[in-house]
Formats: sequence, structure tokens, C-alpha cells
Amino acid sequence: MFELETIIKTKANPDTFFDFTGRTSVRDGKKRQHSHSWEPQQPAPPHTQTLAAADETSRLPSPEVTHSEHIAPPSKLRTAGILVTLASVSLLNTFNSGLLTVALPAVARELDIAPSVQLWPASVYALGLSCGLLPLGAIADVVGNRPVFLTGLLLYTVFTLAVSLSRTGGELIAFRTVQGVAMSFCMPPAVSIITSSFPAGRTRNVAFAVFGGGNPVGFAMGLVLGGVFVQVASWRAGYWMSTSVNAASMILAFFCLPRRLPGSDRVPLKSMVHRLAHELDWVGVGSASACLALLSYLFSELTNGAASFVRRPHSIALLIVAGLLVPFFVFWESRQERLGRPAVLPNSIWHRLEFTTVCLSVFLTWSWFNAFSYWATLYYQESQQLDALQTAVRFLPVVVSGLGTNLVAAYIMDRVDAGMLSLIGGIISIAAPLIFALQDVSWMYWKSAFPAMIISVISTDLLFNISNLVITNNFPGKSQALAGGVFNTVAQLGNSIGLAVTAMIAASVQEAAGGEKMATSGSVTYNSSMLQGYRSGFWTCFAAAIVATLISSIGLRKAGKVGEKKEV
Repeated sequence: MFELETIIKTKANPDTFFDFTGRTSVRDGKKRQHSHSWEPQQPAPPHTQTLAAADETSRLPSPEVTHSEHIAPPSKLRTAGILVTLASVSLLNTFNSGLLTVALPAVARELDIAPSVQLWPASVYALGLSCGLLPLGAIADVVGNRPVFLTGLLLYTVFTLAVSLSRTGGELIAFRTVQGVAMSFCMPPAVSIITSSFPAGRTRNVAFAVFGGGNPVGFAMGLVLGGVFVQVASWRAGYWMSTSVNAASMILAFFCLPRRLPGSDRVPLKSMVHRLAHELDWVGVGSASACLALLSYLFSELTNGAASFVRRPHSIALLIVAGLLVPFFVFWESRQERLGRPAVLPNSIWHRLEFTTVCLSVFLTWSWFNAFSYWATLYYQESQQLDALQTAVRFLPVVVSGLGTNLVAAYIMDRVDAGMLSLIGGIISIAAPLIFALQDVSWMYWKSAFPAMIISVISTDLLFNISNLVITNNFPGKSQALAGGVFNTVAQLGNSIGLAVTAMIAASVQEAAGGEKMATSGSVTYNSSMLQGYRSGFWTCFAAAIVATLISSIGLRKAGKVGEKKEV
């Protein structure tokens, strides 16, 4: 998987080695082509053996089986339980965000949250989530998926209940932060559970599609039920319901997730602790997590206005620290790889076109889609003067489209090239922000906004399935939870940056338009300056969607059918 060779010394003849990397290398001054069959070789130079052994260490062996393609899939009953558990986790992750999105005005009034920090309950969740994805992905690869996943579900249940009992804005912000950390326990192991439970091919494709399908369903359900709860009962009722569903998911996971996969052995606690201490790139994990946490915080600050941001000395200081952590991380990973030591994200992996392509594509796609959803919500409520429930109902097409896209993806990933899928999905979804940028506030929902909501999620869900398969294929079988952490980290960073950038652009456009200017179109009276700001946000989303489509379709043109069953 990485650049160094994997070399095995035979038991029968210690001087004979087998190389199954399937690539060209130089051995004893001679260039030779290795096939995928085990070919006897001359002994490797001592330094090569050392580096090979070090590379095996850097792959972070897990107590679970690393070659999932050799494992028979679980029984139908256990398979159903695993899929329901994973879908419920992704659903609850976005459900709580959707619930808070539509209920935030009511929450702010009840808890007396100052306008300057009203976005913090939503922002700190992303902050907590981004802090834990990489370290917990690496830890799960050592201690196992099950204990990390169950711990996350337990914490998420407890602090979802705590959110519902919040008495002040400070308590709500603190509990939402820990909620985000708790979810970071679940997301990386979820990816590893799929790759270690289901062999490559149709079954794994379906598992990823089910896992991804929970995201749009959860967010839309949160919006709709949040609007209902706010008007009928209380926003707290939504979190009580979420707590109940989460507790049920935790019980189901306890009985359905395998304690150990077939062929794996129980790892002694002492050995596990030793590996945690010596086989993880703690400096790399720490610097990357600190940088991501700082960036998440800073971009959430930027959404409140660039002018206020630059007037805060601590914001500038933190921005400098985050900027310095980036070259330090690159230097450290280069050093670790050069010395044959564990590296959380080796620099050489960026030389892989498919991996780099999906990371850039996921970053841009999640950037524009998250920002698009945010500006669409404001467009409905502020420009078209709709209430929370009416706004939430207008997001229902996203649920149907998201479910349909994931269902289709599950059955075509092994039949259609990834580049073609990315191109088709991207071209379709590009039209969504374009429609919102051009439509008039008096236009009927069915004429413009309805088709835009349907097509908006198609590229995101197709890319979710493609990118998970590509990223997990680029990490060793022993590091699949870390692969899940990388995917979710890139997506989370895209969410934060996309919203911050579009917010800055919208604010500057609105300011240039000159304060509050009321206008009328049909029967709708709206603030024309504010609408210009919203439209600039949609135009920015449109541009990002075009770039994401170009990158994914070109970069994945040779990727082939990423969901195809592998020959082993």
C-alpha cells in the first residue's frame, strides 16, 4: 500500500524471501518486475529488511482481522443489526444538527443566548468532532472497533440527554462540545466495521450506502420534527426522542457488533497498552488534531463577521499558531516516514492520484452542500417569510432523493466507473445552487426550489460512497478506522470552511448593497440587500460545485469500478 516493500522470509529457507507487492523495484543493482505471485528472491540488504519491518509497524496492526476479503460475511440477522446500528448513528449525528438549526431561535430566547454567540451551539459540535476523529481512528485500530464505538454511543446518549436539560447558554455550548467528541468515537470505527465485516463487492457497497443514507434522512428529520416540536411542545422534546433512539442503538450495537472477527486472537491488555504507547504517531495525531480544532474555532468566528474577527488579538494569534502547525505536521510526517516510524498520514499517500482527488472533492462538495443548506434555510425564513415548520417541510425532497441516490449507488458502484459517476452526479447537482441564485422570491416552490432540493444531494451521496471505498482501499486493512477518521476529518473541515467563506462573502456583499432596503415582489416583501448577500452565497456554492465536479471526474477517470469485488 505504501512505498516500502513487504517482504516475508520463508520458514523452510531463511535465505529466501517472497515479494508480493506487484511492482518494479531495484534489488542488488538489478531492476526486476514483481508479479502478484510469491516469487523466490535473493536476501534483501539489511537496510531494506529494516525498513520493511518498520513499514509493517507503521501500518498499525489491529487486533481484528486485516484481510476482510478472506472473511465470510456475517449471518443475515447480524448483518441487519450491524446495518441498522450504523445507519442510526449517521442519522442521529445529523438529526441533532437539523433539530438545532430550525430550533435555534427558540433555544436562544429560552436560554437567553446573546446574539454574538447564537451560532456557537452549532459550531462547537463541529469543533469537538474534528478534534477527535484522527486520534480515535488510530486508537480504534489498536484496541478494536467495538469498545471505541460503544463508548461513543454511551457518551452520545448521556450528553444528548444533558443538552435537553440545559438551563443556560453556557451549559448548552459545553454539552454540545462533548456531544461532538462523543460522535468522533463512532464515525471512524463505523467505517472499519464495514470493511472488516463485509468483503469487497456488492455487500460492502450496500453497507456504505446504508451508512451514508442516514445523513440526509437524519438532517431532514431533524428539521421537520424540530419545527413540529418548537410549535407544539418544546425543542427539548426533540433531544429526549434522540436520547431514546440513541440508547436503543447502543443496546443493538452491544449484541450485534462482533467481539472478535473469525481468525483473530484476543490481544493481552499489556500488549495493547504497549502498542498504544509505541506504535501510534502521537505527535502527528496531536498536531493535526490541534490544527483542525483551531481552524474549526476560527472559521466559526469568521461566520460572525470578518471585521470583528480581525479586531480580536486572540483570533489572530490562534490563526498564526494554526498556520505554523501545518508545515510542522508535513515535516514531522516526512521525518517519520524517512525513519521508518509510525506516521498517521504519510506524505507519500498524497502521491496517489485517487486518494488526493477524493480528499479535494469531498472537501469542496461538503463545503458547498453544507453552505447551500444553510443559505436555503435563511432564504426560506428571511426572504420568503416562512416559519420554521414550513421551512423544514421544504427540505423533505432531500430525504427522498438522498435515500434513492444511496440505494442506486449500492447497486451500480461495481458496474459504473467512479469518474463517470462523479461527473454525472456533479453535473446534476451543480444546478441546485444556480437555481437558488437566480430565482425570484415570489416564485412558487414547485417551480424552482423543489427541483433544486431534489438534485442538491445527488453528488454528495454518490461521492460519499465513492470516497469511502477509495480511501479505505488506500489504507492497510489494519488501519481502516484511521481511514474513516481521515474521510470524516476532510468532510468536517469542508463544512466549517465552506460556511465561513460564504458567510464572509455574503456579509461583504450585503454591506456593499447599503444596509436595509425593503422591496416587494408579488405578495412578498423582503430585504433586497440581504437577498443579494444570500445570492452571493449561492453563487459561491455554484463555483465550488463546478470545481469539485471537474476535480473528481478528471482525477478518478482511471479509478475504474471502485465497488468491484476484488480477486484474492
